[in-house]
Amino acid sequence: MNLIKYIKGLLEKGHQRTVLAKKNILLAIIYRGLGVIIGFAYFPISLDYLGPVKFGIFLTLTSIIDWFGELDIGIGNGLRNRLGESLADGDMSKAQSYVSTAYFAVGSIFSGIAIIFVSVSFLIPWTDWLQVEDVSMHNEIAILAILMFAAFAINFISSMVYQIFYALQRTAIIDLFTLITKGSFLLIIIFLVYFTEDSLILFGAAKTVTFASVPLLVGLYYFRKDFKAYRPSFKYVNKSYFNSLFSLGFQFFIIKIAMVIIHQTNNILIARFVNLEDVTKYEAAYKYLSIFLMLFLILTNQLWGASIEAYRKKDMEWMKSTIKTVIKIWFGTILLSVIMILLAPYVYQVWLKDRIDIPLLLTIVVAISIALTNWVNMFNLILNGTGKIRLQMYAWILAAVINIPISIFFSENLELGTIGIVLGTVVSMLPLIILSPIQVRKILKLKDKGIWSK
Repeated sequence: MNLIKYIKGLLEKGHQRTVLAKKNILLAIIYRGLGVIIGFAYFPISLDYLGPVKFGIFLTLTSIIDWFGELDIGIGNGLRNRLGESLADGDMSKAQSYVSTAYFAVGSIFSGIAIIFVSVSFLIPWTDWLQVEDVSMHNEIAILAILMFAAFAINFISSMVYQIFYALQRTAIIDLFTLITKGSFLLIIIFLVYFTEDSLILFGAAKTVTFASVPLLVGLYYFRKDFKAYRPSFKYVNKSYFNSLFSLGFQFFIIKIAMVIIHQTNNILIARFVNLEDVTKYEAAYKYLSIFLMLFLILTNQLWGASIEAYRKKDMEWMKSTIKTVIKIWFGTILLSVIMILLAPYVYQVWLKDRIDIPLLLTIVVAISIALTNWVNMFNLILNGTGKIRLQMYAWILAAVINIPISIFFSENLELGTIGIVLGTVVSMLPLIILSPIQVRKILKLKDKGIWSK
């Protein structure tokens, strides 16, 4: 009982913005922790159901479909910032117009893309692209791709409602919805294992149902209840707000494209230059180590919205205090990652048994990659909140340009295989690792001039 009172006291101590952040972060850790457990559960079940090659196909297709998520031209992130600014200013009319305009833009983009993708899916040489020896699987893969893209399109449009939660600094509830999605997916997979034979199409359908339906239902519910004031409508679409969303959003779009090239191409490169089985090995190592990535994603999502409000109100002291705390947490995650690396062989044995063999060196380089990603993210959350992201955009572009050539060079020329591809990611992020903390320091000291202030 005393422990509960002590924890409650810690949560309620500090600035109102900090209290809200701490409560959301605690809930998010609980929800994401349960999500990680579910992820660990369905990975070996999926691997047993589909086998290493088919599961590798599924994971690679997931990476390809993720590319289409960047075609919103950064509208989602642009909406998060502009909506956060409108709420900080108390301008509800502008907030509703931004939501309506964003929904209209994203809906228009994805409706057109969905029609095109469905039309050409069967014409794409999937078996050649994915290095699948069994050419008879072409139609099965094409159908899977259509199912996954349809789900992704519905998810992306309906997930705009999540930007409202972000702007209101209620990020934990989004993690709850994600947990519900993962839990539903796990239940359907267990059903498939017991009542069907291995099928990419059925597996993809399970992903489709859960991935698409949850955010759709969330939007339908909240726009009738808590978010009535933000409910999107054609009459509130404001053409003049397109530039406001797109100008900032386009920079976020470029950044997201660069991030996808750096982080999401690993599966594709491994499938193309190594083999599909190694895609599964890489994903297993990444999923295991994502536990310490999870904490930083929680911090980033919560503190982004808080940083928008703080910067809008010129509360630099709060921002300085926050970044100092996050840096301390980052050093804590480094220690955690070392412990996880040492325990990895035993965890893999218990978790995956003898299904696949994951080299310890692969685990180490994945851990380094995640640690450096966290380092960049903790400074970028401040930059994103201030909207001063042009220098960050240039650094991401440079990283994206050199990432694939370096990864292929390490993998092919130096014969490092999958490990070389992950090392390519690490090397390509060096510009961001150096520039992001320098820019944040200048902003917080009000000494940002020239490119540092854009």
